[in-house]
Amino acid sequence: MIGMLLLSGAALAHQPSQADEPSESAHRAGPNGLEGWTVIYPSPDGQGYPTTLVIAQRGHVIRRIHGDPLVGKWMFWEDGRQVAYHTGSLHFNMGCVLVDIASGRQLANLDCYHELAEDAPAWEKALRDAQ
Repeated sequence: MIGMLLLSGAALAHQPSQADEPSESAHRAGPNGLEGWTVIYPSPDGQGYPTTLVIAQRGHVIRRIHGDPLVGKWMFWEDGRQVAYHTGSLHFNMGCVLVDIASGRQLANLDCYHELAEDAPAWEKALRDAQ
């Protein structure tokens, strides 16, 4: 009997709690039935970090974009044919990435850690101004 209690207690100790499981950010509506959200994975410091951007259309996931390693601010672009997002680590770097949603192909990857260049593309300017 005691052995059974010890085994069941050990099994409970190894089950992940809800705090150990990924969560979703608020879903954001886009054009043409698109929506997007980030998947936030827990971290040892208890905060949790968004590492994946999920794009769905009419309730079906069509694209998962993994950050390098994190996904920050993001927005739909070109009437929902593309998505632009910030990516990078917690400190000292940040990239602005533009992805074709249909193919998943990366169209551009620019340094966004430094000041905006005068000849920056419109999508990068919009991303930096986005909420």
